[in-house]
Amino acid sequence: MRFHRLDLIKYGKFSDCSIDFPGGRQDFHLIVGPNEAGKSTLRSAIVDLLFGMPHFSSMGFLHPLTELRLGAHISNKSATLEFHRAKAQKQSLRSPQNSVLADTALGPFLGAADRNFFEQMFGLDHKKLVEGGNSILNAKNDVGQVLFQAAAGVGSLGKIRDALVEEAGKLWAPRKSADRAYYIAAQQLEDANAALKQATVRTREWTEASRAAESLQEMIDNERARHAELQVERNRLERIRRLAPLLRIFRESEKQLNALGEAADLPADAASILSAAEQDIAKESALLELGNGAIRKTEHELGQIQVDEAVLGIAADIEKLGELRLRYGAHERDIERQKTEKSILWRDICTACTQLGWQSGSEEAVAERLPTLLVRRELGQLAHERSGLIEGLRAAEQAEDVKLSEIKSLTDQLSGLQSREVSPALHAVLADVRRLGDPDAAMQKQQATLGRKSAALEKALRELGQWCMPFSALTAIKPPGQNTISRLMQERQTFVADRRAVSKRRDELKMGIAHTRLKISQLRKLGHISTREEVLQVRSERNAAWSAIKENEVSLQQGADKFEAALFRADEVSDIQLDNVEKVTELQGLQHQLEREEQDLSALESQYAFLNEEVGKRDTEWAEFMLGLGLADLPLEESGEWLAKREAALLAGTACEEADDEFRLLSTTVLELKTGLMKELREAGIQTDEGDSLSMLGRRVETFMSSVDTMETQRKTLAAQLDTAQTSVKTLQQTSGLARAAINRWTQTWSDALEKMALPTDSSVATVEGALGLIQDVEEKLRKMREIQVERIDTMRADLGELAAEASRLALTGAPEVKGEPTTQIIQLLTRRLTAAQEAAAETARLKKVLRDAQEQTAKAEKAIKTARASLRPLMERAGVDSHGLLAEAIARSDAKRRLQAEVTSARINLLEVGDGLALEQIEKEGDAADLPQIAVTLMQIDTDLSEAVTRLNTLSADHANSSRTLAEIGGSDAAAKAEAQRQQAIASMTDAAERYVKVFTAGRLLRWSIERYREEKQGPLLARAGVLFSKFTLGSFHRLVVDFEREPMSLEGLRSNGKLVRIAEMSDGTRDQLYLALRLAALELHLEQSMPLPFIADDLFINYDDARSEAGLEALQALSGQTQVIFLTHHAHLAPSVQRVFGKQANVVML
Repeated sequence: MRFHRLDLIKYGKFSDCSIDFPGGRQDFHLIVGPNEAGKSTLRSAIVDLLFGMPHFSSMGFLHPLTELRLGAHISNKSATLEFHRAKAQKQSLRSPQNSVLADTALGPFLGAADRNFFEQMFGLDHKKLVEGGNSILNAKNDVGQVLFQAAAGVGSLGKIRDALVEEAGKLWAPRKSADRAYYIAAQQLEDANAALKQATVRTREWTEASRAAESLQEMIDNERARHAELQVERNRLERIRRLAPLLRIFRESEKQLNALGEAADLPADAASILSAAEQDIAKESALLELGNGAIRKTEHELGQIQVDEAVLGIAADIEKLGELRLRYGAHERDIERQKTEKSILWRDICTACTQLGWQSGSEEAVAERLPTLLVRRELGQLAHERSGLIEGLRAAEQAEDVKLSEIKSLTDQLSGLQSREVSPALHAVLADVRRLGDPDAAMQKQQATLGRKSAALEKALRELGQWCMPFSALTAIKPPGQNTISRLMQERQTFVADRRAVSKRRDELKMGIAHTRLKISQLRKLGHISTREEVLQVRSERNAAWSAIKENEVSLQQGADKFEAALFRADEVSDIQLDNVEKVTELQGLQHQLEREEQDLSALESQYAFLNEEVGKRDTEWAEFMLGLGLADLPLEESGEWLAKREAALLAGTACEEADDEFRLLSTTVLELKTGLMKELREAGIQTDEGDSLSMLGRRVETFMSSVDTMETQRKTLAAQLDTAQTSVKTLQQTSGLARAAINRWTQTWSDALEKMALPTDSSVATVEGALGLIQDVEEKLRKMREIQVERIDTMRADLGELAAEASRLALTGAPEVKGEPTTQIIQLLTRRLTAAQEAAAETARLKKVLRDAQEQTAKAEKAIKTARASLRPLMERAGVDSHGLLAEAIARSDAKRRLQAEVTSARINLLEVGDGLALEQIEKEGDAADLPQIAVTLMQIDTDLSEAVTRLNTLSADHANSSRTLAEIGGSDAAAKAEAQRQQAIASMTDAAERYVKVFTAGRLLRWSIERYREEKQGPLLARAGVLFSKFTLGSFHRLVVDFEREPMSLEGLRSNGKLVRIAEMSDGTRDQLYLALRLAALELHLEQSMPLPFIADDLFINYDDARSEAGLEALQALSGQTQVIFLTHHAHLAPSVQRVFGKQANVVML
């Protein structure tokens, strides 16, 4: 499947954006954009388009989530499809016309690929590249795991397998450990079995313990009842002693209340009300007196003030008049200064008139004498034109003289030139020489090239090592193809790997057999176990002894001792077997296990011998085949590298032959051209030497031809210059005549203008220009004198007149007595009177405010006095008195009555609160009947009895607790049930641990087998292709990838050009990234050979590569683009030229 067009309709930052992916032989497309241009958005859009948008998408920051939409035009080998993808829970596939498409519409194009598989296999960015490099480092060189992780794009297989192995080790292992779950549960089972045996009930002991516990409980109950009676009596006596003082206070307060007699019930704050009212009356009376005094004083001061209302009425005019006085204060001085300036200007005008010869009577006379502006400008223009006309005439005459001299010089030069020609044959030979460039340098370069190619061939032949041979013999060899070698290597590696696996299993089985034999031996030594064979043996001896006695082979006395010993031994062995039946069963199981293991070992030995024979057979066949080619002792593992070196040597030999042919052809061509040049030079009359090189002869020809060309060019140039000069001299002669005519016309116009100016007709230009300057100066100064008079002097005099008129008008109202005085004095007097009137008005306003405040204070004091007296009136009516003194006595009696009533109430409440719930009459009755002095003695006796009772209770409780514990230990507890529950729980834990162990161990083993199977199937072609890519990515720093078959597990290493092996852990971070990229691309190429192709999305893979490595990476992607579409995203614009160099100018480059 490939994209023809991607439509970003509404997605992320894009709106109605389409990107075309035209087809071609190399289906590669470069998309370049700066940071934040939307490359990551584009990569996400491709995945969301093919597999659906997630429920929570981060691409809805510009468009609403419900409006997100993508589209594309895709195709495969048999069909095409245009579709849209909408943001929806279901039916998200739509046609461009928004009709619903089936969810399976993309099935023929995607195959079985899902979102995760596509991102892992067909997507690679810089982050995944770095993580992949780290993952193959964590694989610790394990070639199977490295290949599996790189091919699947999964970087966590090592962690998963280690976690499975670690978990299995924590669950169970052949060696018992307290940290393993199975053995922990087994120990718990043993403990539960032991506890269950101990939990047995004995009837007699249980009965005695039960009776003792019941007797002690009855004694405890009796002692507790006696203790309670003592405590009740003690509480009663304590209550009587505690309530006696309170009862005495209650009775005394009640007696004082009765003795007080009748008293008015006044409020509790009556005394404070009386005191506050008396204070308020005294304070407000003082304030009333002060306020009345202030009123009288203020009214007297107001009567002494006089306010000039007339002046206040024109206050604004007076203030404005004062401002004008300050503004016009300098006008008199300015008028005199302007008059002085005007007189200076007039003096300068008179001086200028004298120089011009004019009479300076008055300003008007001088102004009339000035010539008009038109006449002055005409005369000035003529003065300006004169110098240009004179200069033009002089230049025309000089140009005419120069051109005549030039014509004479050109004529002389033409007469002194000679004419020569170059033959066409000489031109042809020189053209052939020029096509060679520098013949000597070309010969040296071709000879150096031949030397380098020869040295490269010798080096390539030396690198063949002990199998070095001449180039012709090397060409004649017909070695096997790469596919055949790969197949043979894969077959041999398969047998070697199987042999290693069998060897490993054989070693493990040997260790298991030794371990089983050790367990059998230890069980027999430590357990004193009798086997069935031993029982049959001793029974046979017993029967033999009895048969001898029975058949009279021996006498009864002689055979009785032997028979008894045999009988005792047989019974002993049989009893031992019956007592250790479990151990015997275990021993038999171990013996059977040993037999099975020995059989398995025999089978493994046979299998190992077979595999070893197969490996030797293939090594022998390969050695014989190589011997036939003349490559004796060439190992199969090194054949690929040797064949690659052979290809390099063949290429070097071919290049050396081509360089030798080119050198011979160039030598023949140089000799022929040299002969031709020498012949043509002799015919042209130029001496040559046989020792001259072709380059030297060429330079002589070029010098000769250059001199001929120079002379011809010079002759043509001089002839053209002579024609041009003869034509120009006529034009210059006409120009001189026109310049003289212009001078004559100017002279006549000048004379006419002088007459208009009334100047002598013989006046020079300088005199006229000076007169024009004086006239302009006079005109300017007359204008300034008019400005000074009109705009300054007359204006200031008008301002002063207006000021005087306004001052006189205001004086009629505010100060009639100053009429006729100077304006300044009038203004100053009005200002002083205005200030005094304003101060008097302000003081009057202040006193009126003071008067109002005093009046308000007096009214407030009178009101407060009335309020205070009114507040006492209810109290006096309630107490039945008519004076403040009698009211104070009534308040004191009322407060005393209230206090005594509160004391009686408080005493009653206290008695009831601490009286243990008794009524007041009961408390008084109990207190009257008690003998208070005897209570203390009785309480001491009760405390002693209580202490003894507590001691007896503690002793009895301890005895009862011991008895109860003994009873619980004997029986009636849940110890047996707990033990059985613990036993069942331990069995369940052992079962869970065993089941989990089987799952985990099986998963780890299956993962390991999958990795080994993938390695066995893909190692040969995958490593071969990855080695080529890795060598290209590292610019030849690494030659290829090799597998170390002697390590366990087999490890992947890089082979440098100098033959040094480098492990993955020893590689730099960048080199590991390049190794991971090589493995991924090689795995992807193999995957594409068997599966449906999908677009490969690469995002900034070469961010840390230099230009050379970037081009190497692009060349790898070029090969991949022949199998599937490659879309490369980057923000490095400098990659575009590299892409065009690798893919050609027709490469599709899209700029975001």
